[in-house]
Amino acid sequence: MQRLHQFWRNLSRGTRFQVLFYSASMLVGIIMFFGPIVFQSETVKPLTTGLGIALVAASLLGFAQRLFFYDDFRSEMESLVGDALNNYLQTNMLPFLREGVERLYTDREEAISAFKKHVVESDHVIIIGSSLTGLLDPTERDLRKKEFADILRKKLEDNVRVEFLLTHPALAFLREDAEGRKPGAIKSEIVDTLKYLTKGMPGSDGNASNIGVPPQNIRLYLGTPTIFAIICSDWMLINPYTYQATAFENFCFELSKKGDQSLYSKIYKGHFRKPWNNRDTTTILTPAIMKELASTVMADVFPNRLDDLVHPEGRSADMDSESGDTLKFSARAPVSEV
Repeated sequence: MQRLHQFWRNLSRGTRFQVLFYSASMLVGIIMFFGPIVFQSETVKPLTTGLGIALVAASLLGFAQRLFFYDDFRSEMESLVGDALNNYLQTNMLPFLREGVERLYTDREEAISAFKKHVVESDHVIIIGSSLTGLLDPTERDLRKKEFADILRKKLEDNVRVEFLLTHPALAFLREDAEGRKPGAIKSEIVDTLKYLTKGMPGSDGNASNIGVPPQNIRLYLGTPTIFAIICSDWMLINPYTYQATAFENFCFELSKKGDQSLYSKIYKGHFRKPWNNRDTTTILTPAIMKELASTVMADVFPNRLDDLVHPEGRSADMDSESGDTLKFSARAPVSEV
């Protein structure tokens, strides 16, 4: 209000009169336009509607004339709008910018299309995810995903360190029901991705299109995914998982590196560096592990054991919520032994 008062005082007397006149004319025009609609007066409706439109149009033209042809009004309006915009940015946007939040994308496809330039320029690339089916295609039929794979191949050829931290296939089943997937689907996708990423490992031999990531640069995390991420030297793309939808369909943030206390640094340390070095929660990909994962059939002992713990008698259980709704839980069908 103080800024508006200052704006008004800085105008000349003639400009003030014209602003008041145009404002009053616009108000009368609006009343004349909407009055018959509110009071359902069909008799005077055509006349008042026409006059209302004319008054509003004339007032807008008057304001435009003052804005474009009179320096005092134009300069004061520019100052007023500029101050308002600056206050908005200071209050709402600068805290995000200080933390390194640069852009927001509606889904991962849009984000990767814009972010891949940072991957090309980076001297260290880290990818954190689950099956990576939204990023890579082992069949290479998807040209957009093949393009990203070619970027990774080029980085490896240039001796750039490329690392992957993926969900351990043994725990992939925990996302299958939530995402409406068939039992074993996500696990199979992770195994296919591991074969595609590596060369000279069990199950990956003979495929010339494999990317060629050194096995020691791939680790498997014993937990369900929370955030898909691509981390570069100075940039990061993060894509949160929701409980019952794929991360690929969810929004993404692009972050820039802004010091040791920035969001970039916090996520890098907590979501990559600590789990990468934690032998209690992370497994290094070895030929023995790859051989077991790449076997034709692998019994899902852990999923069935977990169901046994949740449903000791192997039966459906009902749980009444406070709202009176009933939630149904059913045990996973047993897997035949091999």
